[in-house]
Amino acid sequence: MPLFEIVGVTSTKMTYSVVFAFLSFERENNIIWTLEMLVGLLTSKRSMPKVIVTNGDPALMKAVAEVLPKTDHVFCYFHIEKNLKSRCVTDCRVNANPSKAKVVDKDAKEANNDKYCELVKKIVRAWRDVVKSPT
Repeated sequence: MPLFEIVGVTSTKMTYSVVFAFLSFERENNIIWTLEMLVGLLTSKRSMPKVIVTNGDPALMKAVAEVLPKTDHVFCYFHIEKNLKSRCVTDCRVNANPSKAKVVDKDAKEANNDKYCELVKKIVRAWRDVVKSPT
């Protein structure tokens, strides 16, 4: 059974647990039910979440849009960066596992490893610069 956890964040960047729910399946209707139960427990409009951060799961995104349509939705920084790194493999055609590359020359193999690592690092640095940019 998947565990669905909802946490809150204070103004001092401390997290606290809001809800733990065991779902029979990670389906949209189960997530909707869980979010509806959460909304039912909240006593005022002031206690409704202002922003929801998710990992980009389509069922979760649809459920949030349905149950909390006025709440802003953003994607998790960690998951975006993880996806960015994996896209380096597909879009930049970089060898995902350079250690398994069939290169006879050891020096060429090490150069391939360095090329992969430097390209990924450069792209991730550029991504972080954009995210941390004040404007």
